[in-house]
Amino acid sequence: MKSPLVVRLLQAVLEDIARLEPDVKGLDHDYVTIKARYEHEGEGFLSVALSSLCDAVDYGITTGRFACPTGFRKCRSGALPRLFSGLLCKVFDHRTGSLRESPCIRAIKNLRQVLRLFKKYVHGLGREETLHNSAVRTFWDAESNCREIFNPLRSSLLSRVAGFSLVGLPEWRPSEIRPKHGPGAVCERLAANQKWWAAFVQLSLCTASEWYALDLFVSANRTAEEIILEHSGGFTHQLFQERDHPKRSHGLSPRGCARLVTVAKNSSSRRTITVEPVLNMFIQQGLNTVLRSEIERCKVLKNCLALTDQSYNQYLALLGSQTGEWTTIDLSSASDLLSYNLVELCFGRHADFFTCMDQCRSECVEDNKLPKRIHKFAGMGNALTFPVQSCVFAYIAIAAILFSEGYSAPSVWDVRRTSRVVRVYGDDIIVPTRYSRQVTDWIESFGLKVNQKKSFSEGNFRESCGLDVYKGHDVTPVYFRVGPVTTPVDSSTLGSWVSTSNQLWDVGLYHASDILRKEVEENLGPLPLVSRESGALGWISRTGASGYQKWNPDLQYLEVRAPVICPLFHEDKLDGYPALLKFFLTPLIQRGEGHLKRSIRRFKTRIAWRWMPAKAGTSYLDRVEELVSRFGTGKLMNTNPRANLLEKPRR
Repeated sequence: MKSPLVVRLLQAVLEDIARLEPDVKGLDHDYVTIKARYEHEGEGFLSVALSSLCDAVDYGITTGRFACPTGFRKCRSGALPRLFSGLLCKVFDHRTGSLRESPCIRAIKNLRQVLRLFKKYVHGLGREETLHNSAVRTFWDAESNCREIFNPLRSSLLSRVAGFSLVGLPEWRPSEIRPKHGPGAVCERLAANQKWWAAFVQLSLCTASEWYALDLFVSANRTAEEIILEHSGGFTHQLFQERDHPKRSHGLSPRGCARLVTVAKNSSSRRTITVEPVLNMFIQQGLNTVLRSEIERCKVLKNCLALTDQSYNQYLALLGSQTGEWTTIDLSSASDLLSYNLVELCFGRHADFFTCMDQCRSECVEDNKLPKRIHKFAGMGNALTFPVQSCVFAYIAIAAILFSEGYSAPSVWDVRRTSRVVRVYGDDIIVPTRYSRQVTDWIESFGLKVNQKKSFSEGNFRESCGLDVYKGHDVTPVYFRVGPVTTPVDSSTLGSWVSTSNQLWDVGLYHASDILRKEVEENLGPLPLVSRESGALGWISRTGASGYQKWNPDLQYLEVRAPVICPLFHEDKLDGYPALLKFFLTPLIQRGEGHLKRSIRRFKTRIAWRWMPAKAGTSYLDRVEELVSRFGTGKLMNTNPRANLLEKPRR
């Protein structure tokens, strides 16, 4: 009988490590131990227990001493666990557990690979309800920290720093909003096209005084109500007569109440998301566009924020691992602990914009189908959460550095100069190491919480924006995320396996890559070679080679027949003024064929074989040249995971 896929994959990874590290002993015995514990403890051992051992390894290479976690038996008269002792001995001293003077970088990378392989593996342990309740409890427990009164001196300095940024917002007017609908879910559980109809109906239920954003639909002396009444006739008039009813018989949620859901983060936790009402999200998306464009123009925030590019944070993490001059700070439950008062403190000087943010913010969240008021600014589902929290965390870091340098009343030039040594992407913050304690203290003084396990200021290990580096070397593991849930295997799982197989091949784990390749081709048949940037499912090569089967005379390029993950559609008709509203507010590139007759079914896909371009996008070498031109050479090539690998022809 075939062993489970996760067991075969782990065995193949150990075989690859034995090939890459031929002097390491005991890997066969390690596999026997892991298999026995897997049979007794289940998949939780692979995803939770091994991950905790990797946390101990990360802590050890950061602080200089390894501490064996519970659940692992130690070697005799030693400080290291028996499991993977062969690899651990190349990093830590066998007897004392102290970090070796010159630890083996390859051993660290291979250790982290085998221990982190299943960290993000989402499997069914029958604990979904328990994890859901735990995540919801954490969401509501954070409310107590969102009501704190802040230090007056620090609040004054933070407000002053924030006042020197986003100088274009005071001149901004609500009539400049260009609202839109995103692809995500809304509280009313509406299909994509029905969002436009619901927004049109709900606009008719509000007056211009209730929503500042409705200036977009209002002329000089006429209200939105009058304009819509003129075009929609008696049906809208009937809705106006029903608008005082609290339940709103047409099915729209009351303004300001969101629905709380959780989604799988990994096997041991879930993430809370607030599903916003349709009109709230409609306006939030418009404000999100305005705020992001102002950040790109701001002479303060453009120095420390790049909301669409993580490479700046990753490069500073790389430098920090080499020189120790940069500290990476990660926050726990950042959006849940971001209080309304803190956002008001940072954005209060931009009165019109903050009023619009407040107007489209959900003031309460359903808890067991009962609305409950929140004191945090917003949950993860709010379209403004990411850019707003990035701005707030940047302000706090800048203010903390200025305060530590003795600036109680900094000028705009002081703020601009300081912003150049701060880098923020969401809840990932990077500051100079000499200011790390001050920045951490300031962050926690405003009710936020620093994740000490993922924040690194000592040693040569850094982690930021998905990149793990040690002494300038990329030690980021490849994650196996999903297992076979249905028979036959669904399209999204096959797509994930193709991506994981290619990543394993890239870092030299050929046996593990072949395990997933065989699983995929049992379901899809042989797949072709494709370029790295291709949208088709296929195998990649280091030389950038791709197969081709014919020449397209109309488009003048070579094509290859390959499987592609395609969305599934369902009937979703839109007509009349809602269709006109979608036409004016949706860019041409986002209007697919038949977009007024059908819409995509969320989380439902299929695999179809199509003729695809043999070459597509930017090559890997072009990307390397771009990074070198941006940051300089330095030790950039040391981050290449392909270095020192035993070459093998692809497939």
